[in-house]
Amino acid sequence: MEAVSDSDPEQNLSLPALTFRPQPTTVEETGLDDSQCVDLVLKTLRSGGRLSGGEIANRLCLSFRIIETILNFLKQELMIETVAAAAVTEQQFEYSLTSKGNEKAAEALERNEYIGPAPVSLRDYVEVFNQQSGRDQKVTPDAVRDALSDLELDHDFHRHLGAAVNGGHSILLYGKPGNGKSSVAKRLVRMLGGMVLIPHALDISGQTVRVFDSRVHSPIDIAPQEEDPLTPAVNYQKRKRDQRWVSANRPLVITGGELTSEDLEMRYSPQSKFYLAPVQMLANSGILVIDDFGRQRVNPHDLLNRWIIPLEDGTDHYSLTSGETFEVPFNPLVVFSTNLRPEDLGDEAFWRRIRHKVELGNPSEEAFLRILKTVCEQNSIQFSDIGGQYLLETHYKARGRPLRAVHPRDLVRLMMDMGSFEGTNPELTPRWLDAACASYFTEDSQTQKVS
Repeated sequence: MEAVSDSDPEQNLSLPALTFRPQPTTVEETGLDDSQCVDLVLKTLRSGGRLSGGEIANRLCLSFRIIETILNFLKQELMIETVAAAAVTEQQFEYSLTSKGNEKAAEALERNEYIGPAPVSLRDYVEVFNQQSGRDQKVTPDAVRDALSDLELDHDFHRHLGAAVNGGHSILLYGKPGNGKSSVAKRLVRMLGGMVLIPHALDISGQTVRVFDSRVHSPIDIAPQEEDPLTPAVNYQKRKRDQRWVSANRPLVITGGELTSEDLEMRYSPQSKFYLAPVQMLANSGILVIDDFGRQRVNPHDLLNRWIIPLEDGTDHYSLTSGETFEVPFNPLVVFSTNLRPEDLGDEAFWRRIRHKVELGNPSEEAFLRILKTVCEQNSIQFSDIGGQYLLETHYKARGRPLRAVHPRDLVRLMMDMGSFEGTNPELTPRWLDAACASYFTEDSQTQKVS
């Protein structure tokens, strides 16, 4: 699985008002019960040793008002003791576990080894992700053009891709290898942009599911204290933001041949005794790219059958090891990218489930030369029309070789490697081009020497 942070932070400076989450002030408002909060405090102290009340609150991303209630209970039950009371405020008092507290903390870890920010409730998760769905985002022709401005693509491709993104359902990107399908997929998140909320963890009937993944989710710094957009002006006040939710760029998750059927379900760890969110849940409110579709360890039919209902209804269903089932929003924009022939991957009924099919064809000669010129300029090689035409005539037309958008980049890199070895600057001349092509193309390689 590959995570890509390709959003422009300068374009993501505001969070939609509907997704502002004020910090809870009571245990009830967290969506957790008292025993869960007690366990979290005990495990945090067991992990951190001597901690102040403020430090515990920060680690659990809860208000000190809630933590103070839990600490008072633990003191009454002789599970913790104050070890440093010479502090200006109660938040600075330091606490440690007693022998009884250590026993209770060990029992809590036996139930669940999750230590970190307090989980959010399933109800809150559903509410937030229904509000910030990536499927509801619309793009304009200008947004598509800007996102793909560094790629040589024709207008018709822009039109088809923009319509597919606005469809918000699923997209098949297909075509020969080396024409930029993966590059296009990575730029889709630029079109949508925006910022979303991702919970550190989710609570489902007392079971913890870890959702935030630093490999996937790219946090954005947001002031912890901000005006609550839902508060009437006459009652204006500053509210702290609920830090159990991470403000992040819209996620872009790319998974390839390593994808298995297990990656599509809740993964329970017998060692840690909590769950890890599946790949589509990590990509919720963003974009999920199934790269090299058809080469996964999970059969294409099985993969699509698993997602038929979620793709149609926008809701996914999961099961816990206890047998309990629950549903959450399924709202990533799913992109299937393949260089295999679509007809080899499924029948008509299969492909009807994927609404938009967008082909990325071979570049024209003009586009190929423009790519070559750009790559030459990026590598400080003097571009020449004569050299470009020689490459086309000798190594493509004469050999019946199809053009690929990636070839200019790869050939110039080979020339740069040769130049580095020989201590000279490569040029766009027959001798350099012949040598690069002999090294690059395997079907008719001939030994060439650059002098």
